[in-house]
Parts: sequence; C-alpha cells; structure tokens
Amino acid sequence: MSTHPKEGRIPGRAATRARGGRAAPERPAARPPRRSGAETERLPTPIVRVAPPYGAIVLGQPPIATVPVRRGELPEHLFRRLLGAYLGGAREFVVVEMPRVSSGTREVVQSFCRRTRQPEIVWDDDGKIRLKDLAYESPVPLAQRLARMGRIVVEFHREAVASWSQLPLGDDDFWDRRDDEIDREAWYVQRLAAHRLGLEGNGAALLGPWTMARSLERIADHATRLGEYGRRLGELPSGSGPLTSLQQFHSQAMVHLEGVLRATDDATANDLLDLGEALIASGNSLADRLLPAVGGGAMPPATAAAVARILESIGRTIAYAQDIAQVALDRAIPVAYDETGIPSGGPAAARAR
Repeated sequence: MSTHPKEGRIPGRAATRARGGRAAPERPAARPPRRSGAETERLPTPIVRVAPPYGAIVLGQPPIATVPVRRGELPEHLFRRLLGAYLGGAREFVVVEMPRVSSGTREVVQSFCRRTRQPEIVWDDDGKIRLKDLAYESPVPLAQRLARMGRIVVEFHREAVASWSQLPLGDDDFWDRRDDEIDREAWYVQRLAAHRLGLEGNGAALLGPWTMARSLERIADHATRLGEYGRRLGELPSGSGPLTSLQQFHSQAMVHLEGVLRATDDATANDLLDLGEALIASGNSLADRLLPAVGGGAMPPATAAAVARILESIGRTIAYAQDIAQVALDRAIPVAYDETGIPSGGPAAARAR
C-alpha cells in the first residue's frame, strides 16, 4: 500500500483520505490527535524492518516488525507504517521511542489495535511498546470472508442513501465507525493473502482476494461520503430536487455491484463489465443534466458541489466494482502451462493458430 492518505473523508474527520484509480494499495490515515513538539524527541531511523514470514515460521518464530518512531513524526504517519507492517504479515510489532514512549505514540498504538484485528499490547516500558498477534489466523476461508464483506458493504451503501430522507443517525462519527468496521475486515483479508503468498508462493490465486478486499474497502469509504453529503444536500437550497435522480442512479450501481459479487463465469463477468461502462456513461449524462443549472442561477454553488461529490462517489463505486468484475473474469479463465513454462494460450499457441 502507498503512503497516501485514504480518499473520501470530508472535513470533520481528523484524517482525510485520497485515492486514485488502480494505483498501488494505500494506507489510510489514523485519527489520533497531533502531539505537541515537546513530545517528539525520537529515534531518527526512518525504517520498518519485517522479518521474512516464510523463514521465520519455518524456524518456529513469528515475523517481527521493528518500528522506530522518527523525530517529529506525525501520528498518522506512524499509523500508516504500523499498518504497512500488519498488511505485510508481521505477527509481532515493536514500537521504539527514546528516551520514553510519549502519550501521543501510545494513542496511535492503541488506535492501531482498535482498528485492526487481533494485535494486543503485551509490553509497554523502557521506551518500547510490543504488540503480539495472540490469535493469528481465522479458520474461515477467504472466499467466505469476502462474500460476507460484500454483503455488508452493499447494505452499508443502501443504508447511507436511505438516510437522506431520515433524521440524522446519531453523532457525526456514525458513518466513520461503520466504515472502520469494514476497514478492519478488509485489512485482515489483505494481510492473510500476503501471509499465504509468503508461504505458498501462489500469487495468481491470492491476488484476486487481495484486490477484492481492497476494492470493497474503498467502496465502503464512498458509502460514508454518500451518507454525509446526501444529508447535507437535502438541507441546501434546491437540494431536494436532484435527490430522486441520484437515488435511482445509486440503486443501479448497487444492482451492478451485487451482480459482480455473484459472478463466477467469464460470460457473466464480461456482461457486467459492459454494464459498468454503460453506468459510468449514464452518470456523465446525469451530471450534464443536473449541473448546467448552476450557470443560470437555478442551483446555488454549494448545492451543485454536493451533487457533484455524490455523483463522483457513485462513479467511483462503479469503477471499483469493475475491478472486482475483472477479478471474476480472470479467475474464470484457466491457464495451463506446457513443458517450456509458456501458458497454453500464450504467444506460441497464437503463432500455431
């Protein structure tokens, strides 16, 4: 994952997130408050060391990540480095800060434990905090985890859009907390895939689950945006007018996502990829229809901005669903290797035809 903050957080959440397209995986920002300058005298070593999982496990030792806290390091940067080690398969984490562990660092570590699955603090003294994975791997198969996660994400999206016509749901952190639940599951699936890749070396089989977990995590982020921006749109001047069109467009996106999550053959996956392209074009047409009213004064700029953000989130949701459809397509096409190591459908076969 990259070190860019995670996209989709609007003002009011302590960390903003940014993401784009099919770039390398990203690490979300943490939300602990920024600590004061008096608490930032730390080790300058800017590295995270993770022992190779395969060799460590063969020797009966867990892979350990040593994370020295840099001088003046921001809390969200430390969180991202811890998360990177977690996704890389580390089972123990040693956070080093001299001459002592500050309260700010301790808050980051506690947030990391809350927002991930299983690491617990087992030592906190002498300038070090040690975390250990006390119950490493769940017996639930990855495919079953992904299916459950997909259902939760679809439900989350529909709940977010349904809330546009309802009273606000609890405090301002309601959608963030729901999103954190999905983040936790997605990071765990990505971590399991990375760990099994180290043991089995089966990248082709594990890249699909990793990509699906990442895409579902991003789709859930946009449910958070829809829940927050949709509610605000209804409160803005002329904001109630576009709601029905936006709800209908979102409903079509959810039908597409549900179909993608059920796809098991290449013909279905191809049809869903075509549907996704059509939906993206439909979203562009809807934007052209709704937004030109700004120039004529029919839609105030703040209302137009909210409409544009909602359209963007639905469009990103469709794009990430397209990534999942591509995984389904890739999985449905068997690839066999001949004695030369060239796939049977590769260049040699093409020349033979």
